[in-house]
Amino acid sequence: MIKLIVGCDTLDKYAAWQEQEVVDYYGQPAVPCWTRFMPKRSDEILKSEGSLYRVMKSRIVCRSKILGFEMVETKSHGKRCMIMQDPEIILTVNKPHRPFQGWRYFEGPKAPADRGVSVMGESNEEPPEELGDDLKAAGLL
Repeated sequence: MIKLIVGCDTLDKYAAWQEQEVVDYYGQPAVPCWTRFMPKRSDEILKSEGSLYRVMKSRIVCRSKILGFEMVETKSHGKRCMIMQDPEIILTVNKPHRPFQGWRYFEGPKAPADRGVSVMGESNEEPPEELGDDLKAAGLL
């Protein structure tokens, strides 16, 4: 699956925000990502150990493994779906992606390669886009 990150403009801020949201999910740490509807392909996603890829500033920047889906009744928004994700943020090679609303299914062949695990406080930012493209073309990134 793929979803926009709204309200954060750096990966460090996103990681700090995620760190504050960690909850216990059947004995393991997890971070909920709220959405309106339960994905129809949720069983397929869980069986294939799918991930939630995240888009920031029109680029796919990271992913987290999806642990489960839960429908929850909330006071403020009614029934909502929590996409429970592993708190470990896996950085990906930045890949352009147009903005969209909600979430979308994201097929494996379209997914960018992993770059490693995000660590709070370290610079996790990609080089400027024009420099990053040159480094990728040279096989250095």
